[in-house]
Amino acid sequence: MRFLLCLVMLAAPLAVWPDEPVPANFLIEGVPFIGYHDVRDAAYPGSDVINPSLTAVAQIMYGYWGEDFIASARAKSLPAGWTTSSGDQASLDDLKSLLARGIPVQVAPATTPDAHRLYSTPKLCAVITPVSYERPRPASGSLGELVSHRAVEQLREGGCGVGLNDSVFLTSKLLIGYDDERRIFTMHDPSFGPQLELGYDEFSRMWAVTEAKYWARHPDVVPPESIRPATTVRTRTNDDEAAVALFRAYGLNVSGRYAESESTIREALALEGLGAGRRHLLQLELAVSLNETGRCAEAIEAAREAQASFGDYALAHSVLANLLACSDDKAARNEAKRELKRATDLCSVKAQRRVADELGRDFHVMGCKGELLGWYRP
Repeated sequence: MRFLLCLVMLAAPLAVWPDEPVPANFLIEGVPFIGYHDVRDAAYPGSDVINPSLTAVAQIMYGYWGEDFIASARAKSLPAGWTTSSGDQASLDDLKSLLARGIPVQVAPATTPDAHRLYSTPKLCAVITPVSYERPRPASGSLGELVSHRAVEQLREGGCGVGLNDSVFLTSKLLIGYDDERRIFTMHDPSFGPQLELGYDEFSRMWAVTEAKYWARHPDVVPPESIRPATTVRTRTNDDEAAVALFRAYGLNVSGRYAESESTIREALALEGLGAGRRHLLQLELAVSLNETGRCAEAIEAAREAQASFGDYALAHSVLANLLACSDDKAARNEAKRELKRATDLCSVKAQRRVADELGRDFHVMGCKGELLGWYRP
C-alpha cells in the first residue's frame, strides 16, 4: 500500500546528547504524519488485532529514521544498528530526555481525559471474580463501551487488569516535543491529526490509566545530523479539533457529566467547515446529553439534525427511536417504529460500508453487530 506521508516542519533547536542538560522546550524537526485511514486497509502483521493507530504511529517513527515499519515487522526484527528504549510507570522527565535527543516517543494513554475503552476480558473477569466497578452512564454507543478512569482503577485493583491495555482498543500517539513554560506535549495522533497539544496534567492523568508505558525504536547512535528534513506541511483542521471534542464529550457522557459534554459539543459544532461525519457524530452525542438532562424535545431535534448530516448510520436511527418512544404522542410512537425499521434496513453490508467510509475514516465506530466500522470495512 502506498502511504500518504505528510511531513511537518517544526522550528526546533539541535538535539542534545544524553549527558547534556535537558532544555526547557524542544520540538523535533521533520517528523512525518500518517493518519489512521492511511493504514487501516493495509495488510500489516496483526492487522486483525492491532489498532491501526498503533501501526500508523510505528510507521511514522520508522519513516522518520528512513526505514519501513511493515517490512521490519514482517522480518520480525529491528533494522540493523537499532535499539528500543522503553519503560512503564515512567515519568514525564523520562519522555523529555528522549525527546530532547531528537527521538520521537510512542505512548498509548487512555482513550479520553475522563474515560477509557473497555475490552471484553476485564468485563468477563469482573463477573467471574466478582469485582464491583463504576458502570458507565448513557452515551450514544457510537464509540463503543467506555468506562471512567475510576472504573479502570477498580477493575485493576480487583485483579481484572488483563485486557485493559488490549491492542484492539489502544489509541496510540507519537510525542514529538514539549514546552515546560506552557506545560504541554506536542504529538502526532493518527485519529486526531498532527501537532496535537495536551497539557502535562491532562496527559499525566490519561497516561497513568495505561500504566505510564512508553517505547521508542531508533538507531543506536542518534547524532543531530541524522534528523531528516521536512518536505510538506499538513496543518491541523477543524475536523481534527472536532474529533478531539467528540471523544472528550463521549467520555464526559459516560462519566455522567452531561452539562460539560454539551458545552464541549456546542463549541465544536460552531467550528467552520466541519465534515458531515464529524457533525453527525457530534449531534448524536448531543442528543444523549440533552436527554439525560431532561430536555427530551431538544434531544429529538439534535438526533434529527444528526440524520440530516448523514442518514445511513443505523445506530442514529435507533437513538432517535428510543427518544421518540418515550413520548405519549401516538404520532411520535409511530415514527419511532419507522425509525427502528430504518435502523434494521441500514444493517445491510452496503449501508455499513458507507458508515465505515464516512464515519470511520479516522477512528472506528460501532456497527450493528459490534463491528469496528472503519477498521473493518464490510
